[in-house]
Amino acid sequence: MRKQVLVTGLCLLALVIGAVSAPAQVTGLYYKEVEKDGRIYVFNTPERYKSFSESGEIGTAITLIGKAEGGKTLVAENETAADLYFFKHNLDGYERPTPKPYAPPFDVSWKDGKTTIKSKNAQLGISNRVQIRFTSEDLDATSSSQPERDSFRLRRMKTKFDGWVYDQDLTYEMQVNFADSSNVLEDAQINYDFTEGKKAFMIKAGQYKVPFGRQELTSSGSQQFVDRSTVSNTFARGRDIGVQLWGTPSGGVIDWRVGAFNGNGRTVSRNDNDDLQYNARLQWAPFGDPKYSEGDFDSSDRPLFAIAADYEANTREVAASGLALAHQNEQTIVGLDATFKYRGFSIFAEMFDRENDRNTGFSDFDDEGYVLQAGYFVIPKKFEVALRVAEFDPNSDAGDNERTENGIGFGYFWNKHNHKLQADYRELEDKAKNAKDKEIRFQYQLIF
Repeated sequence: MRKQVLVTGLCLLALVIGAVSAPAQVTGLYYKEVEKDGRIYVFNTPERYKSFSESGEIGTAITLIGKAEGGKTLVAENETAADLYFFKHNLDGYERPTPKPYAPPFDVSWKDGKTTIKSKNAQLGISNRVQIRFTSEDLDATSSSQPERDSFRLRRMKTKFDGWVYDQDLTYEMQVNFADSSNVLEDAQINYDFTEGKKAFMIKAGQYKVPFGRQELTSSGSQQFVDRSTVSNTFARGRDIGVQLWGTPSGGVIDWRVGAFNGNGRTVSRNDNDDLQYNARLQWAPFGDPKYSEGDFDSSDRPLFAIAADYEANTREVAASGLALAHQNEQTIVGLDATFKYRGFSIFAEMFDRENDRNTGFSDFDDEGYVLQAGYFVIPKKFEVALRVAEFDPNSDAGDNERTENGIGFGYFWNKHNHKLQADYRELEDKAKNAKDKEIRFQYQLIF
């Protein structure tokens, strides 16, 4: 009874306000109830009630069969009018579809050093990487005027954008390195997957790492030592501009890549001759993809193994230097690499063999090199010890001219490679110069 009195009072108040206000004003608590032809009509606005009174038609309405008192049909102008009717007559409300929860236009999340922004038609990932390094050098006095030198260095300060747009098979990546002020842009590439997410056949175009060398294809942020080996840096020159066909079907069991590039390195947009650089890589990983990341963080009972072969052909223009004349050098490089990971232990080996065919009277020569590197997590996923042996022979026909790199590395990981502190000790020997340099390096890395 008290509810009925309250509703009646509110309706009377609304009628008084409506009578005083301008005719076009709509009052939210307006209520009118009319019985006609065995139906109950209810209204929430005076305009709709006036139109019904003059024409006998209510227009668009909510019809609820058997919901009014006495099992009559209720015809309501809108949901508010129906709710007022049920409240006035102390009846249960009617079921209606539950409104869908509010869906924001985009979603923002953060995981493992990457911020991801998702919308209906695009996804953007943003990550940053900083490497702060200290190096203490003990250089051979016969080859350096400064045999001892300590230096701090901001080795890398990178920002990376990646994701997809319009179609999840159309992906992109851009990366800049602010620590390299002379050549900031590293990656700018577009990739399309023709196999709808299966990654069996894709095309990539732009600037990125050419498919050559496991350690080079492994990010500088995912190394066991503070940086790559000198041999890897000699034979695998990294990024270039071109196009690549590739695929990693069956979850990465097979990894195949073929491409054509300028052959001049990154951000050089014009070829210096009429020959392109051609690269190819084929990898087989029978037990699953070991990924391009050094060290075994998984410490699983399932061993991971991969073996791969690389090929590169390129004609390089060699500028005149001192008494040497300018000439062309047709280079062909063959590379082999293998990696194995099991229960915190990892081992990696890589070898290269290069033929150098030169014109204008210069003699041809071959050079070669190898890297052998192993690591073990003394404390699983936290503390790792690694060893490295590498050798580069600049001319396989000449004797006693090898350059070697031997070292030991340590790594403490708070969150895998995303947050770590590294240290290593290396001895770099050049037999041709009869010189041996030593260095200790410390590096802190944060990916965020």
